[in-house]
Amino acid sequence: MFMDETVLQQVLDKLGNIEGTLHNLVEGQKRLEEEQLTIRKEQQTIRREQQILLQGQKRLEEEQAYLQSGLKELNELMTALLHRQDETDAKLEALATDVHIIHGEIASLKQGLHELEEKVDSHYHQLNERLDNIQLDVDFAVHKTTANERELYKIKNRLF
Repeated sequence: MFMDETVLQQVLDKLGNIEGTLHNLVEGQKRLEEEQLTIRKEQQTIRREQQILLQGQKRLEEEQAYLQSGLKELNELMTALLHRQDETDAKLEALATDVHIIHGEIASLKQGLHELEEKVDSHYHQLNERLDNIQLDVDFAVHKTTANERELYKIKNRLF
């Protein structure tokens, strides 16, 4: 029986070892399940954060599309403004040319007016001289006529 006891003891020892190993396995399984639960919670947190990031990305993409639309509109406005600026520049250049021509015409008119004033002054002086001469002639003629009338009066009075 000694052998049976030894075998039994060995079986019991082995069973004890198996039981210890089983206990270790069960404990390990529990730890793995707890870690797995923790990992799943972290995974859910990551998924929520990922959803938030995706929503943020979508919002950024929408804002980017809005900004690109605004930029396109601004570019169109800028192109229109540049076109109008070119038209305005051309009109301004034409206006400057017209003003330059007008300045030339004004200078020519001033020169013509100055020459005309000189002619008028010259004619004025000539007319004044002629009027003075005519006045002298009229005065002389009046004086002569008066003198002749007196002489005629005297002659008439002597004859009659």
